[in-house]
Amino acid sequence: MYKLILDSDSLIKLTHAEMLNKICETFECITTTEVKRETVDEGKKRFYPDADIIEDLIKNQLIHIKDTKRLIGAKPNLGLGEISVFSLSIELKNSLIVSDDQTFIKELEKQNINFLVPSDLIILLKRRNKINLAEAKYYLEKLKTFIRDDNYNKIKKELEEK
Repeated sequence: MYKLILDSDSLIKLTHAEMLNKICETFECITTTEVKRETVDEGKKRFYPDADIIEDLIKNQLIHIKDTKRLIGAKPNLGLGEISVFSLSIELKNSLIVSDDQTFIKELEKQNINFLVPSDLIILLKRRNKINLAEAKYYLEKLKTFIRDDNYNKIKKELEEK
């Protein structure tokens, strides 16, 4: 089973696309205390509805909170959430970071660390027969306004080939 380490960006986008529950039911989902603080604690202060959804998934143990033993040195333009996710991914074997934050992705590519963007999860769910084609297209359309056009077009093309 995949261990997905989710950053704030991916948690929020997957919630808005109404697919976070399905992701958490299918894969082992992990985040850090810092990401929880950003998405849940700060989100609730701002009355963001996704904060309650993420909090419920944490309470129901569908998203696990794990902290890194040590934070890898600060990287320019990365927040504490990304640094904590980056550090945790080094400690957890067989894990994949999920993010759509372009600055973070550039750093992951530079460090040769594997990652997925939220739209990639649609294909994973489809391949594992957790969703059908209609559901995959629905999730992709819900994500459309939150993701880059190239990611949208890549997933749309892959779904059309099936």
